[in-house]
Amino acid sequence: MKFIFSVSFFIVIISFLSATIINVPGDQPTIQEGINVAVDGDTVLVHPSIYFENINFNGKNITVASLFLTTQDTIFISQTIIDGNQNENTVTFENQENHDSKLIGLSIINEFSNCYGIKCHNASPIINNNYIISTECFGIYIGNSSVIIMDNKIYLSLRGISIGENSAPRIINNELYENRTGISLFNDNSPYSSPYIYGNDIVCDTTTYSKGIYLYDYIDADIINNKISNANCGIKITHGSHPDIIGNIITNCTNGIYISSSSNVDLINNTITYNNGYGIYTNGITNDITISNCIIWENNYNFQWNYHPIISNSCINEYLLYYAIDNGGNITNDPCFIDPENGDYGLQVISPCIDAGTIDTTGLFLPEYDLAGNPRITDGNGDNSLIIDMGCYETETVTDPGFISGTIFLTGGTGNVEDVNVGVGAPVHPDENGDYLITIGTGASQYDVTAWLDYYYPQTIYNVPIESGQITENINFELEHFEPDDILTISPDSLTYLTIDEVINGHEVKLKNISCFDIWIFYLFTYEFQFYYYPYDLFPYELTQNDSLLFTIYMDLPTDFGRFIAYDTLYIETNHYTYSLPVIYDTIFLADVSDENISSNSLELYQNFPNPFNPTTTISFTVTQNAVSGSDGSSFVTLEIYNIKGQKVKTLVNEALPAGEHSVVWDGKNANNKTVATGIYFYNLKIGNKSLATRKCLLLK
Repeated sequence: MKFIFSVSFFIVIISFLSATIINVPGDQPTIQEGINVAVDGDTVLVHPSIYFENINFNGKNITVASLFLTTQDTIFISQTIIDGNQNENTVTFENQENHDSKLIGLSIINEFSNCYGIKCHNASPIINNNYIISTECFGIYIGNSSVIIMDNKIYLSLRGISIGENSAPRIINNELYENRTGISLFNDNSPYSSPYIYGNDIVCDTTTYSKGIYLYDYIDADIINNKISNANCGIKITHGSHPDIIGNIITNCTNGIYISSSSNVDLINNTITYNNGYGIYTNGITNDITISNCIIWENNYNFQWNYHPIISNSCINEYLLYYAIDNGGNITNDPCFIDPENGDYGLQVISPCIDAGTIDTTGLFLPEYDLAGNPRITDGNGDNSLIIDMGCYETETVTDPGFISGTIFLTGGTGNVEDVNVGVGAPVHPDENGDYLITIGTGASQYDVTAWLDYYYPQTIYNVPIESGQITENINFELEHFEPDDILTISPDSLTYLTIDEVINGHEVKLKNISCFDIWIFYLFTYEFQFYYYPYDLFPYELTQNDSLLFTIYMDLPTDFGRFIAYDTLYIETNHYTYSLPVIYDTIFLADVSDENISSNSLELYQNFPNPFNPTTTISFTVTQNAVSGSDGSSFVTLEIYNIKGQKVKTLVNEALPAGEHSVVWDGKNANNKTVATGIYFYNLKIGNKSLATRKCLLLK
């Protein structure tokens, strides 16, 4: 990108030297009057001051710039201000201006709603090295344009850059700070927009709806080498957009990447880490999502997925998605960031992500340089092979590595020694004789070397010394076979619902890991009937060796069979096996809490809506004429909320009501006006002192 800047600056200087110079306010009192007298190729050179005006290039291919153009001193950008003091856009391009029309080195301010700092429609100028603030609207609006927006600073806007229909802008090396949305792209059912978004630093304003980059409605974008942080969604992709997302880092957002109703999304060499919600979240129909050479690490949840992505050569902590298509090369080892607490997500020399990416990068459309400006593919571990690293940063070539060698032996079992993983960082495999050689950069003098193979005890040799150019020999391993009769025990051995207490209180389930390795419990499911478990948001869960997990299952049982013994199965999906737990229940015991509506001669009680709910739900009921007991034609009605332990949470209704339909909203709070926990609750309706109907509802957060 230094090349792009230097060439563009050279062209600007040559054009400036051969142009007529119109000084403002020396030759013309205002910038607009300078534009009015200029002809194509001229330069309107604006001297430091605050100019309260709105300017329009009026189809002229001219340069409007501060003294930054001639000096390259950025002080002139902040000292030369155009303040759009009228109810219109501060700067407008709308008459087929081309790349010979330039706006350079100015501060652009607009504080009016529905007005833009810069509007660029049916025009394709160059907007370079400006400071832009548009607090009530967009910093820059683009429509039907191939504008170049480069090296600008855009602050405090609802949308820093908003791209409309049929546009192919190049948005390069801009700083977009504290905008509600950094860059948004709305196609509005027009022909495809195809922006090129490269090297931008996007830090949003942390509000609930903030987005780093937002693609809506069939956007074909290249999003490359950007830094995105502090957004609700780092990148949000919806409605058929199919971007290539390459070499970006997304961190400290709620959700790193949010994909909804989209197709052909390619995620290549991104680092998505330390986000507070999901690393990648999908919602709705998604198709053809591929993840290659990415690091997805230490997000609160790495994935929420309802599709089967294709994942290859990526580093994902804890486990690989159980519903993913595994194309190989994936690891779950710590990527060994240099200093993540201080925002340095480069790779230490022991990182397993070095030289661990896709060997053949054909068709990945990788940029020449990584996010830090280093060559994208280097020999990071000094083994004379040029292989790309995982993530957005490439490790520099090791010129004088050290080496560790030894032999691996297997005791018992039928394992193949060539399948053993051994390494300090990225693992290697021994040959058929068990001999291995590890090549490693020498950032430290001692390393821990680990060897492992499924169904063998892993082994680590600590503090192995290493020196540049030297081989540390005879670091040998002997792995012992171990294969337990079973991996997971479950108690009880079946779930029976034959009393109302079992329905209300649920069934406690205990899982215990009796194997020699850690396992992951991904999720629970049944084939027919809905259920809930507590604690909520429990899975996926890592069950370490000899550890136990206790939770409660609540079954939402059917009521339309009359008296009937029904059967189902609760399945427990792990990364090793799918376990099953029989479920047996007698439907008659749920009639008082689960009928479509509960009726008596005095009332009808309906299912709350919505259900499940968050944060409010409406409960409706009808008091019939048969219930009227008062002389005024009313009856005393009580509606109360209870938790699953039978404890009263709140009274919603406690008054005399006339016959007819009534409804009340519960806001999910208790009698002390505090929000209650996620879970199952019951609402009970009384006429006088007689309890006549109870129903169940579910609060989900």
